[in-house]
Parts: sequence; structure tokens; C-alpha cells
Amino acid sequence: MALLEVKDLHVSYGAIKAVQGISFAVEKGEVVTLLGANGAGKSTTMNTIIGIVKAASGEIWFEGENIAALPSHQIIKKGIAVSPEGRQVFPRMTVTENLRMGVYAYSDKKLTEEGIERAFQLFPVLKERNAQLAGTLSGGEQQMLAVARALMGKPKLLILDEPSLGLAPIIVKDIFSLIKEINAMGITILLVEQNAKMALGVSDRGYVLETGRIALSGDSKDLLVNEQVKNAYLGG
Repeated sequence: MALLEVKDLHVSYGAIKAVQGISFAVEKGEVVTLLGANGAGKSTTMNTIIGIVKAASGEIWFEGENIAALPSHQIIKKGIAVSPEGRQVFPRMTVTENLRMGVYAYSDKKLTEEGIERAFQLFPVLKERNAQLAGTLSGGEQQMLAVARALMGKPKLLILDEPSLGLAPIIVKDIFSLIKEINAMGITILLVEQNAKMALGVSDRGYVLETGRIALSGDSKDLLVNEQVKNAYLGG
């Protein structure tokens, strides 16, 4: 049984069909990449998995339970966390206050303190900046904070939505190294990315989403040499 399985998912915004019958699975311990250009339906898929957007039809199974109808706070407690596109840190709150927001649904002091300690071990720069307002951090530091905040509740599945967006190439390398490190901690990762080369380089398998449908899927190493993927996402 897959940790996460999406079955025949349809999502619409009024007359616009953003996701049109996609199905995919993420096995425990994997890093799976969902690739696609802007408007392909990647973020809509992620927002539907975590309950921000409701599906028109289809099923979302997590650990053998259909969670498609659950509200976001219940889905989070099931063990799914997301680091959203654009980082979305709270700019007028400190680094530590932002981290605490990652476990607002739990009200568990021990979990909070353990999460902060773990975040500072994984991201030493955040420990140095612990009392600094998040809005004054660099883009790379804000991305680290967004990931650390998502890890606060010890999720079984971490969804990373466009973690490289807007970052300098050297920072992007650091972020993808951290993705491998997080996965090595035993956390399953669903990675949503436009940077196909970097994403496929750290993932086990990938799905290519085009206009709300899955156009290709396979092992990441095979997708890296696929001519269609190379032409569309790797510059030929």
C-alpha cells in the first residue's frame, strides 16, 4: 500500500478545469517529483491534497484512508505537512515564532520544543537568526525557515512546493542537498518543481503534468534522458 495515492483527481475553478483525472502514488521513503510548467496544475494538486482546495471528484488516500473530504487541520494531524510556494513566512514574526506556527494544530509543548531543537540542528543559520524578524531574512533563509516550519510536527509526508523558486543557483544547490538530507531522516517527500534537472537528480520517480493531465511518468533517471522531458524542461 502506497503512503499517498491520488486516484482520478478532478479539480475545477468555476468553468476552468485545473486538474483533469490525474492518478499517482508516493511510496513510503521515496522522493517523488511532480514536474510541469506554470499553469500545469501542480500547486492545485498540492492544495487539494492538504485540503485547501476541494476536489470536484476523485480520491486521495493516505495510509489507507481517503482524506479527500477532511479539513486541512485534520490532514495535518494525519502526518502531511507542506512548505508552500513563495515560502509564505510571517514577516513580522521572529524565526522562532514562525517555527512555533508549524505546530499550531497540536498544542503540544514537548513536540514544539523538540521541533525547534531539530530545526536549529538541521538549519544552523536559523539558530543564529532565531530572534530576527522573518521578513528581514534572505530568500534562501526564508526558504529554509519555511521547510523547517513544515518539519515541526514530524510529518510522515513532506510536500515541497517550488522550493527553488526565485533563489540564486548556489542557494538552489543547498536547498536540494537539504532535501536529500531530510529524506535520509526517514521523511517521504513529494516535490513540486519546475527545475527538472535538480528535482529529478534528487528524486526516485517523477510525473510530468501538462494542462492538468499526467503526460509522462517513470524513474527519475529515465525521465532525465527522455527526449520529451529534455526538450521541454532541460533545454534539449
